[in-house]
Amino acid sequence: MTGGDAANSLGRYRRYLRSLALCVWCLGLLQAALIPASPAGAENARWDFLVTNLDVFPGTEQFFEPDDKLFWRLKKNLRKVQASEKLPEIEFPFRVSTNAEGRRVVPGDAALDKRGLGKGGPGKTVLFLGDSCTFGIPVNDDETFPARTRAKLAAESAVEIHAVNAGVPGYSVFQGRLLLEQFAEPADIVPDIVVVTFWANGRSIWDHLSDAEHVELLAAERSGEFNSLRLTRLWRRATPGNRQRLNDEEFAEQLRLIAAWCREKGSTAVFQVWPTQRQTTGAPDVDRQQIIRLVGREQKVTVVDLVPTFRLTGDPGLFVDNIHCTREGYDLAAQVLSDALAELLKK
Repeated sequence: MTGGDAANSLGRYRRYLRSLALCVWCLGLLQAALIPASPAGAENARWDFLVTNLDVFPGTEQFFEPDDKLFWRLKKNLRKVQASEKLPEIEFPFRVSTNAEGRRVVPGDAALDKRGLGKGGPGKTVLFLGDSCTFGIPVNDDETFPARTRAKLAAESAVEIHAVNAGVPGYSVFQGRLLLEQFAEPADIVPDIVVVTFWANGRSIWDHLSDAEHVELLAAERSGEFNSLRLTRLWRRATPGNRQRLNDEEFAEQLRLIAAWCREKGSTAVFQVWPTQRQTTGAPDVDRQQIIRLVGREQKVTVVDLVPTFRLTGDPGLFVDNIHCTREGYDLAAQVLSDALAELLKK
């Protein structure tokens, strides 16, 4: 290719980009003119994406409802709702119950008030903050790792806790941090320990905006204001990109904010590193797992690392897919966590 040919090609490419940018800008103006933002009709794209991507989990659509700040939340007072994880060659059925505050029920933890917090007495409150692994897909209420951790602490260490399963499928640590801040309102009731288990969802690419950008856009639309992020979303849809819900820096910052919240409130944060099925057969660590370890050291937060234990088993059968466990896998996670919590709770 000659110099002139190269210059012409570059010129055409630049004209293409300018034309594309102009088209996106015009589309944004058209969208703003024809579909004005309004508090009644504000778009919750995160909610829309969730409900249209539950095919692998039939029945789970019954669990959720939209939320103005958290994008979605669990419904309250569910009673043994049937759902499953449906894979090509096998299906894993399970049942789910929630309490009056929309937390998954922890059977056997009867000494709870309506908020899912302890009524007092010798037990301390442990809040399990996380995603579908904390929530416990695809196992029953008494087989989740928060439920098994409570049972193991009582049986093996004579330590009674009030366990609050605040896991929500699909949540990133950004949503978890918002949920934690809401948890103490309005009575400023604070859990003694907060077990934080996130990383997988934040790495995914949903609809071309970060979680923080979606919060800003949703707030603007509900107030009837136009926001430039509407154009940003259109632009990112029109051009190749890999905008994750949280990039590495944002993921680390959310962990720091949770650690800071716990210090301010007098609660103890515990970061848990969740493993993958592939790591049971020798796969290397995931980048976000390493970030959890690094931020834990930086913030002087206890880190419960499940990866070495699962890797030593060499048993991929502890998982139903690459991230969700069988009841045996969740029980193993509970064993490692309960041993660590026993030491913290006895201090």
